[in-house]
Amino acid sequence: MNELPIADCGGCGVCCLHMGYPAFNLTAEQLVSLESESTADSQSLLALSESARADLNRWRGLSVALRREILEQMKGYQAPKSGELDGPCSWFDAQSRLCQHHEFRPQVCREFQVGSRGCLDWRQAKSAWLGVG
Repeated sequence: MNELPIADCGGCGVCCLHMGYPAFNLTAEQLVSLESESTADSQSLLALSESARADLNRWRGLSVALRREILEQMKGYQAPKSGELDGPCSWFDAQSRLCQHHEFRPQVCREFQVGSRGCLDWRQAKSAWLGVG
């Protein structure tokens, strides 16, 4: 029996269960040094990838309090032991299964394709969490 293709993320969120914190394409040090357009030099900005520049623009749109929270998470980050995954993204609301700050989500989240092989693999691996299977 063929299953219908997955067209949206509604009621899922499994791709957010292993991120720890929003995966911006910049280090904490880069975010601090580049967050103000007036202090960021053009050479530093030009050296960034297109994805990193897009994330920097989103970063600048965040409230100061949210920036501080993410920087603290990044600075205190401990990589999981080999073979383990990070916990859920700090922006993920497990009750609604939605991103709390979807409009500011990093580029990696924007590029993750709903219904892609990666999406389907995560859904299968986390089928118990989804309440299926």
